[in-house]
Amino acid sequence: MSKIKVLETFSGIGAQAKAIANFQKGKKKFFEIVATVDWDARSIITYAQIHHNVLSDVDKILKKNQLSSPEKINFFLKKFELSLDSKRPSQITRKDLTFKKILVASIIKSNNLGSITNLNVEEINRLAPDLITYSFPCQGLSIANMGRANGIFDKNSTSSLIWNVYSLIKGMKVKPKYLLMENVPNLISKKFINQYENWKETLEKEGYKTFTATLNGLNFGSIQKRNRVFAVSFLKEIKTPFANDLEFKKYILNLGQDISDNLDKRKQIFQSIFNFDSKNSENAGFLINATPSRIRMVEKVEKIDESKNFIIRTLTTKQDRNPNTGIIKLENNLEKKLNYRFISNREAFRLMGFENSDFEKLEPLISKNILTKESLYRQARKFYYSNNFRSANKFNL
Repeated sequence: MSKIKVLETFSGIGAQAKAIANFQKGKKKFFEIVATVDWDARSIITYAQIHHNVLSDVDKILKKNQLSSPEKINFFLKKFELSLDSKRPSQITRKDLTFKKILVASIIKSNNLGSITNLNVEEINRLAPDLITYSFPCQGLSIANMGRANGIFDKNSTSSLIWNVYSLIKGMKVKPKYLLMENVPNLISKKFINQYENWKETLEKEGYKTFTATLNGLNFGSIQKRNRVFAVSFLKEIKTPFANDLEFKKYILNLGQDISDNLDKRKQIFQSIFNFDSKNSENAGFLINATPSRIRMVEKVEKIDESKNFIIRTLTTKQDRNPNTGIIKLENNLEKKLNYRFISNREAFRLMGFENSDFEKLEPLISKNILTKESLYRQARKFYYSNNFRSANKFNL
């Protein structure tokens, strides 16, 4: 059987790639990621380091592609629209040479094609992906932005980037057999359900049937209470073991490792993720400043170290706000610091299904300030449940 070629759009740090790696561990490899699509420079670097250990090959990659001089590196980067905050384009060529070298090597190593808005359809046609993943931004859908959330038709919102996925699919000579999407539950809320139905109808015109379900991390081996909408689209001629959304959800749930009623299992995972050691120097870097706003926040948010059910709230991009994932007690004698800390970047990655070994690969980049605390929190919250790939061999792939 030939490999299933995957194009990861909105690829972030490669949670999809991690899910595929988990699924294929100890098995025949029948998924192949042929390209990634993302404009966040630091996410591109993180992806390449976790999945390809790019730091060990930077000079070799640059030399092979004749990109050893600063001028050639800048010329290469100017071909891409890239961002440092995932919100607006950045002047990447103004960054220091070390950052740029690592970024260029990362782009090449992961075959990152840049922003979803600037894709070359002919290049995608040459890659001929069988599966496209598209976890598009939730800015226009998120409950946190409800005052400004206008859905996927709001051109001022990054959620409208979903239509760039449509343009890509429409322009492909050979349609991908499968599409996989993940987003916030609000996508199918009363406010936005008509927009989502419009999206499904658009895909139907391109030859797809789509199945949708809201899934919770607790049903798939995670201690994080995290609801997300998943949609899988198949070309209509492909047979599926379910006929509607209800059957689809039941089918997927049967594949998961449900720990919602397993206290001992949740406790085991909880203790493997969180480090309550007061002498751990890494934890000290996440102590909370003793400001009036932070003191008020500490009084209101959940204390993770006091958890009795070992269930964690949904990870958020901004840990210094209420609501957040929770805080952890850490007594100290430091001036202007509270006796509490935020969850660490490492713990955030672990909550999202990555391993300690994945995060340890990032430590050289963190020590050089290539990756910042803020960027790592932002990166961590993008997540695919790895169990969703377990059904792959039953979909006639």
